[in-house]
Amino acid sequence: MADNVILNIYDLVSDQQNQSSTDEPRQQLSGFSRMFVGLLEPLGLGMYHTSVDVAGFRYQFGSTLGIARTSSPIGGGDSAESRRYVPGNGQYRESIILGQTFCNQKEVNSIIQHLRESNFGGDNYHLAHRNCNHFSETFATALILGNELVEGGDTNVRLEKFPKWVNRLAKTTSSGMSRDSEMACNVIAEARMALECDKKVGWGITSAVKKSLTSVDRSKKKELTAKQKEALAKLKSRSTK
Repeated sequence: MADNVILNIYDLVSDQQNQSSTDEPRQQLSGFSRMFVGLLEPLGLGMYHTSVDVAGFRYQFGSTLGIARTSSPIGGGDSAESRRYVPGNGQYRESIILGQTFCNQKEVNSIIQHLRESNFGGDNYHLAHRNCNHFSETFATALILGNELVEGGDTNVRLEKFPKWVNRLAKTTSSGMSRDSEMACNVIAEARMALECDKKVGWGITSAVKKSLTSVDRSKKKELTAKQKEALAKLKSRSTK
């Protein structure tokens, strides 16, 4: 059975705009990040925090925290438990279904473990090169496009429903910084690495499902009627004269 992969988006606002009164522990933005948000708001530019829901759990990435998991509301959304690690100035915006995955919980755990051990430990966080949005896109890509990533080497494959504007600011900012190749996130390469570390993660199930769907689609091809076949035969005979 397939599970929806859901992206949750939070607006990061200045302290003056933040009206949250919850006493729940929160992941805090650095002083530089808070200053950055304050400078961007008058310019009409946005800064966002994202997380990914799959099979009843929410996964998100933060500074020092690394990858954290909490329970999630059905269908995405916001709750006291799910926003435990959302930055204190985060205000819930929306949830988007990015696609579906056939990975079971063991396979999801394996993907998370590979990401955590490779490039998404707490010390790897960087506002422009490796932030929560890079993690969300990489994790969701591994979940949804696992079959395509393991089967082929198409580096142009992308999650069509992942909103580009969510991480546009980081991409714009990073273009003006010295780019550390070891620090900068490569979504496709890192999603593929998370899958290929365990050769069977997301492979057997998705391949079987893909094969099944292909055979079903072929069986549903429309058959020509007798009149259509007769007309086609006449056209062929005329073309050979």
